[in-house]
Amino acid sequence: MNTMVMYYSSLERLTMLSSTGRRQKNMETNQTNSKKRLLIAFYMNNTVRSLRRFSLACCVLLTLVIGCKTKNQAITTSVNIKSPAALLEKLDQNKFDFEWFGAKLSAKTVIEGKKIDVGLKLRIRKDSAIWMSVSPALGIEMARILITKDSVKFINRFARAYHAGPISYLSYLSPVEMNFFILQSILMGNVAKILDNEEGDTFEFFRVSENKGNFLLKKTAKKKPRITASGKELESENGNKVWLDANTFKIVKSEINGSKSTRKIITSYSDFNEIGESLFGHKLELTVKGDEPVTVVAQFMKVVINESLKLPYSIPSKYRPYYSSDKVFDE
Repeated sequence: MNTMVMYYSSLERLTMLSSTGRRQKNMETNQTNSKKRLLIAFYMNNTVRSLRRFSLACCVLLTLVIGCKTKNQAITTSVNIKSPAALLEKLDQNKFDFEWFGAKLSAKTVIEGKKIDVGLKLRIRKDSAIWMSVSPALGIEMARILITKDSVKFINRFARAYHAGPISYLSYLSPVEMNFFILQSILMGNVAKILDNEEGDTFEFFRVSENKGNFLLKKTAKKKPRITASGKELESENGNKVWLDANTFKIVKSEINGSKSTRKIITSYSDFNEIGESLFGHKLELTVKGDEPVTVVAQFMKVVINESLKLPYSIPSKYRPYYSSDKVFDE
């Protein structure tokens, strides 16, 4: 009898301990889930804001290739550096060409002093569509973006909201004039539309010079530069600029200027490796100078070209139109 009492007493204690253990485990699980939700909310609030500040993208981006970085050395090429036409032709011959492009990116961003890391999936159908899926460090998709020649669409998973608008929305997000083709060129390290002469363009002339072992090709408002009292060119007469590697004629840096000298987007490219028949810069460093300073250092990984890719984009039925008052997009 005593043995039975001891047995049931032990069993009761084990049951109580087991029940207590389950409650503690459930509490720990709930606390962990709460922390995860708070962390996701933090990444969403900050990362989507960074995308809003630079063309939704990019914004944007670690270890894949060992690059051949540009060195400061004397230019020995036979190209006549006095001829902008010759350099423009070389640029066109050495552009990164593709029909389809796909890659994963690891991006480290700094927005108003705050550091945010994100991962992106990037897919581009040349001259047609740019598709992105954006995830914070936890790997859960927080935004999906689809940009075409005439529209900008995105889904905000955190706010359960979506946006659909004209391509001019890119210029609203950016400190400089922006469109589909300029964004495509920035991402791919090409020059299309960055140096094109558009109707009404006041910077209709080209000038070329040597700059730290590279060629500097820039658009200007005057055939000959006007020099300030300090011996420098009048910067207000200079438009967009690109720096070319003297041997590969790939763009290693570009500068796109806004209506004010303080508003610009500067992009640098390095870690060049051959993809298909063209060199592609796997490392992109981008600085946005505007109302809110933004820097992005992005590394391209698992790059594929000329393979047909899906660009999935659908709006869940319970999502609502995006409102400018949504907290996750606050100014």
